[in-house]
Amino acid sequence: MQKSIINLSKTDLKNAETSRVLAKNLISTWEINSGFIRGALGDRLNKLPAEIVKAMDELDKISEQTEWNDFQLGYSLGVRARLLGDLILNALKIYAPDVLQYIPLAL
Repeated sequence: MQKSIINLSKTDLKNAETSRVLAKNLISTWEINSGFIRGALGDRLNKLPAEIVKAMDELDKISEQTEWNDFQLGYSLGVRARLLGDLILNALKIYAPDVLQYIPLAL
């Protein structure tokens, strides 16, 4: 049992390092992505649910920094996952509402 737990913790350490790299990479491209999204949407940005805009604003703030602690890196990944989930759900509601009947968690 002890060996299994230690191996599990080693896997967790590797996953954490991968998450750090992923978060830093995604943060480094967020400003250009945010600018593109905001530029492409224009005033239609205000028609998106407030949670989507709030998530974008949070990522904008995080991306202004040049160094991040582990919490900020993890938080940025969580915010990005929330943002993408909300965007996909809203796109489905607009463009393919019939699909939502097959995704019980989205309802």
